[in-house]
Amino acid sequence: MRLTEEIILLLLNEDSGYLEPVAGWNLSCVLAGAVLADLDLESRIDTAFDSLVVEDTTPVGDDLLDPVLATIVGDPEPRTVNYWVEKIANTSDEILDQSLDRLVKYGILDYANGGFWSLSRNAANVGYSMSSDNESRAIIRRRIVETILGDGIPDPRDAILIGLANACDAFRFLLQPEDYEATRNRIELLSRLDRTSRSVATAVVATSVHRSIPIATKPIPNISFLKVLRNDALWEGNMARLLADLYREYGPVFAVKFPLYRKRVFVLAGNKANIWFNRHARTNLRSKDTMMGMESVLGASRSLSGMDGAEHYRMRKAQHMAFTRTRMNEHLGDMFQAIRLEMDSWNEGDVLVARNACRRIMSGQVSELMVSLNLADYMDDILAFKNRMLVTHVQKALPKFFLRTPRMAAAARRIDHVYSMIRNSHTPAQRENKPRDLADDLLSLHAGDPQYFPETDIKFSTIIPFVAAMYAGTAMAFAVFAMFSNLDIYQRVRREAEALFANGDPDPEAFREETIDNAHRLVLETLRLYPSVPLQLRTVMNNCIVEGFELPVGSRVVLASTAVHYLEENYPDPQTFDIDRYLPGREENKKHGAYGAFGFGTHACLGPRVAEYQMAISLLMIAYYFELEILPSSYPLKINPFPTCTPRKSLKFRVKSKRPITSGQQAVASNA
Repeated sequence: MRLTEEIILLLLNEDSGYLEPVAGWNLSCVLAGAVLADLDLESRIDTAFDSLVVEDTTPVGDDLLDPVLATIVGDPEPRTVNYWVEKIANTSDEILDQSLDRLVKYGILDYANGGFWSLSRNAANVGYSMSSDNESRAIIRRRIVETILGDGIPDPRDAILIGLANACDAFRFLLQPEDYEATRNRIELLSRLDRTSRSVATAVVATSVHRSIPIATKPIPNISFLKVLRNDALWEGNMARLLADLYREYGPVFAVKFPLYRKRVFVLAGNKANIWFNRHARTNLRSKDTMMGMESVLGASRSLSGMDGAEHYRMRKAQHMAFTRTRMNEHLGDMFQAIRLEMDSWNEGDVLVARNACRRIMSGQVSELMVSLNLADYMDDILAFKNRMLVTHVQKALPKFFLRTPRMAAAARRIDHVYSMIRNSHTPAQRENKPRDLADDLLSLHAGDPQYFPETDIKFSTIIPFVAAMYAGTAMAFAVFAMFSNLDIYQRVRREAEALFANGDPDPEAFREETIDNAHRLVLETLRLYPSVPLQLRTVMNNCIVEGFELPVGSRVVLASTAVHYLEENYPDPQTFDIDRYLPGREENKKHGAYGAFGFGTHACLGPRVAEYQMAISLLMIAYYFELEILPSSYPLKINPFPTCTPRKSLKFRVKSKRPITSGQQAVASNA
């Protein structure tokens, strides 16, 4: 356990899923100082003098410390501790990421998608404990606080921790206000006990003054909307490729003036922009402005998508179980039945509109998983109303009265009816001895804290997750098109399906990485080449600098999260559909910031692995029961990009052959 990791555990706030809100540059200096302090404790450097002195060039054997040691050793000039604190602080993002990853690997922290960390329930002493010579030590935060409140002298390592924590003014958060005021002099005294932490504290003061000087930023390129209109990818409906083309020409940050907006819209694109968004969006950008109009339409004051900060993290935790593999496995039998029910209506010779058929496939199973009802018959109305809300309240491409047309009024009434069905089916008597679902989780949250989650917000939070079924259905249509456009891919997926379904419905344990490998890679490549949600919208709430470009407060930002999918440096020959990109040895999607199908930052998709799993199962069942052909056979795929990317209605499938579909666990042994 290194000092950087101990600092992280000391500062972790379980209410927000991240670190206490200490000043960013001060924290960067403290992480740099922690690395230097560890190198000092390992007798590799000495920070006691005006200049930092190298005592031993031998690597420590630690991937957190050795790169810093190598940098120091490779510099022939004598440097002060202040110099090295500031220099290393510029790489603090990498130090923080690496330390968090190590704590997850140790089993001390759990990572939740979206960039949230919490103490592992499996770790001893709730995850804060450390071991030294196999002897359990007290929880870090409790130990440090008790030292501050007591009158003893801390051991040298704790003295360093106290000095580092004080350098970023962390005790304002770690102590009760009255204790903090009463112990400030003692904190200052203990912080001066160790020479390294004294040097770091001095460096923090010195470099913070330096950082307060305005930094010169580069002018942001402006693109006319006419320039966007001239791009072929826009007319193909391929928003991800359009954004990649603009990134290549204009760089990671550029501005577009759309006819319907009074202000410029700033676009962030590329791997580094995705990485920045993942790390810093939580403190610089907010989503509330994007969602508040949609929330008000359904009578909600807030929603998961519109929350930011600690309340957003709390809501994510409340809904997390609904998007886990465990919960899905509990509903797997009902999901199989929902898929079969829809597929049973496909008969030989039928011509199917691809996106409609695939949306129904996904809608039935997702609604079974979320609310234990098959709501496929209502999904067209939910989709129509959701799309109109997006166009009027998020994209602002139509006046708001377009949401009050007779068609939309009828769709709103159907949504009210769906919500009544969900509430009526989720009484204690109705839910007895049934596996929990999202509606159960939301109703429990409301019952436990009706002020945090009032009844006015339940409908929005219950209905909106069905939007995920729409996106999954859209992706399924692209995936089925890709599968039946490539005979080799179809045969590979069908062989996996034969092994899984030939003797009846498989148990959840049968769906392992190796048994659904081709189907899973088909899903990944579909989401890369045809992302349903190619971008994310936010509002700048604090001035921030991205790749040397300053984003002004109040400006509207688009993260082109999937532009990276069409960059040759990430995916050679990016316009070619190739499911082998994800094989061991290639794994092109593992490059940092290179795969954005589920978004980045704190509002990233809550259950990406479950979404991939559901799509893979659906593809396997289609491949097992059907042989489809695309109409016409040489169909050039066309995409409708607004309000989200979907195949056009002109993409159709004809059922060439079909196996008999039986219900339940009965095996189907006949060949198609």
